[in-house]
Amino acid sequence: MEHRYKLRIYFKSGAQKGNLKREEFFDSLDAMNKRYRELFKPREYALNPTAWKKVNEEWLRMFNMSAA
Repeated sequence: MEHRYKLRIYFKSGAQKGNLKREEFFDSLDAMNKRYRELFKPREYALNPTAWKKVNEEWLRMFNMSAA
């Protein structure tokens, strides 16, 4: 099965701060949301993971994420 969702996770300190550290892929939105909530830290605003969805073979950023 092809992954439809991914989180891009960023370095939070050091010389690489803000750069991409790794990507994690998910088959379902629920699984991605669960992991997003585990990683989300309100005080690390710009360094929190970004969520993406694959649409027509193109990765598009999802902006309606919530840690609630």
